[in-house]
Amino acid sequence: MRRAVERLAERWWYGRRHPPALLRPMAALYGAWTASRLDRPAARPPIPVIVVGNLTAGGSGKTPVVEALVRMLAGEGIRVGVISRGYGGEEPRRPQEVSARSVASSVGDEPLAIHRSTGVPVWVCRDRAAALDAAVTRGCEVVISDDGLQHVALPRSFEVCVIDGRRGFGNGALLPAGPLRQPLLRLERVDAVLVKAPVAVDLPAEFQCFELVPSGWSRVSGAPTEPPARGEVDAVAGIADPDAFFESLQALGYRPRRHRLADHQAIDGAWLAGLPGPVVVTAKDAARLDGEPRPDLFVARVDARLPQSLRETVRAHVREFSA
Repeated sequence: MRRAVERLAERWWYGRRHPPALLRPMAALYGAWTASRLDRPAARPPIPVIVVGNLTAGGSGKTPVVEALVRMLAGEGIRVGVISRGYGGEEPRRPQEVSARSVASSVGDEPLAIHRSTGVPVWVCRDRAAALDAAVTRGCEVVISDDGLQHVALPRSFEVCVIDGRRGFGNGALLPAGPLRQPLLRLERVDAVLVKAPVAVDLPAEFQCFELVPSGWSRVSGAPTEPPARGEVDAVAGIADPDAFFESLQALGYRPRRHRLADHQAIDGAWLAGLPGPVVVTAKDAARLDGEPRPDLFVARVDARLPQSLRETVRAHVREFSA
């Protein structure tokens, strides 16, 4: 049911030039409610805080961007931490640190995937300012917020807005008539606009492009493995844009049997066991699995290849903030 609702909303948002008339008054009310969140918070954080967010409901490639920035800064000897609301988990009211024993139903699949991929400390909390305090207390020198452009209580020093170049902003309307969580005017207040290639729509701002590139195969545990043999595979994707995942497998020479789940949806073990296989999932999906549910399950990993100009800008920002 949830996936059916999501697909209906996607058809409204991305398949029509104009939003449904019945939803326009609700979008106007939503716009009035969010008007106070249009301005960027002016409070200065105690350490550099880089918010990686978007303007639309659903994914745009934020998590790989977060991981790429974490690896870049940690590789230079900087103590980096990540904070997140922990969407899809319990969204605790007090900061909870993600650990190797954490489960996605508690901390959320994206925070768990980030921790497993990068090894840096990650905190989840509805109040991201409280999560930031926990990271500072732990000794972090830079904090990256996975999402949070709209979280006005979080002080930040640098903002990156990530856009899906395939889908853009759809019909350009605010929720629920369209996919926008904030008006496009918000783009004028961020430090960088980063678009996931390929770019198939017109975008109303200057931007830089990044790519998601295959980075290898692993088991659910994270242990590297050889890829499955090319041919038919059961591709399971509980992400915002499953088609992008399926098409990436096709580009690698696979013929995916497409299994679309709702974003963040729990994966039923009995259903998974009944698929012909081999089974291929994303790292985000793997975070919602317990153990190794079947021997022919493979995790297709990707990295964000960030533009050099953004990397240099972020490095300069961290240096100047701390000077």
